[in-house]
Amino acid sequence: MIARSPVFEPAAELQRDAELLIKYWILAIPTAVASLAFAIIVFISVIGVVAGAIAGSAAAGHTGTALGLTSGILVAFVAFCLGIIALYVASAMVIAEAPAVLEDRPPDLAAGLAKTLQRLPDLMVAMLATFALAFIPFILCFVLIGIPLLLVLGYFLMYVPAAVIIGNEGGIAAIRTSFRIATQQVSASLIGWLGLFLVMVAGSVANSILIHIPLVNFVAAFAIGGFTSAYSALVTVSFYLRLRDLPPPQASAPAPYMNLGATAPPSPPPGEPPLAPGGPPTIIR
Repeated sequence: MIARSPVFEPAAELQRDAELLIKYWILAIPTAVASLAFAIIVFISVIGVVAGAIAGSAAAGHTGTALGLTSGILVAFVAFCLGIIALYVASAMVIAEAPAVLEDRPPDLAAGLAKTLQRLPDLMVAMLATFALAFIPFILCFVLIGIPLLLVLGYFLMYVPAAVIIGNEGGIAAIRTSFRIATQQVSASLIGWLGLFLVMVAGSVANSILIHIPLVNFVAAFAIGGFTSAYSALVTVSFYLRLRDLPPPQASAPAPYMNLGATAPPSPPPGEPPLAPGGPPTIIR
């Protein structure tokens, strides 16, 4: 059994979660299937856009090309949105069974699917609210400033799916909870988020290298996409469970005021009691 320290150590938790995911690799099956489906959707969408433009051009010249491109892009956009939803639901399935894996027990994917379907309305509310918050930063990506804004937003929203699935919170309440944890537990949350960011970047680089190799690109999407997405979900739940009930770190108490100009009272003569803190005693005759 993989021991869990009672003291939360974020860096050690990242390594521990990776070991658990390797041990219970079946947890990554939902995200692997969704990643493969998303890669196929993107591939077919690109072919559809090009085929629509060629068919439109052959039928009606430049006007047909514009119509073919427009219709192809609309279909591709709808397919892309469906692929995103599939990835989101698959990640929710992993989140639903993540507590079992964190307790060193094999996951039950059927139970995870049932839990996800039960929480699906709140999950969709959270997803739509997240997209609404990310809309302006996404538009600003065309002038580069949106990229850091999206990264910061991703940090503050990293606990939203876990709060919906594990915490049984509504979509908007889950966003507030995620902001609270990310604000109060900054150091631990930042280490977790940076770990996930590096894993996702490494996965994206590997996919971009293999995407040009036929058939291998789909295998890479299945394996790399499935593992990185499942690891992200597992780490999110792990940090959420360890941080959600912790009180915010207390600021260190200020040092007591010291009058540096004061001098210590003189020592009393031998045989007499020590002087009181306020000075020599008043003698009443």
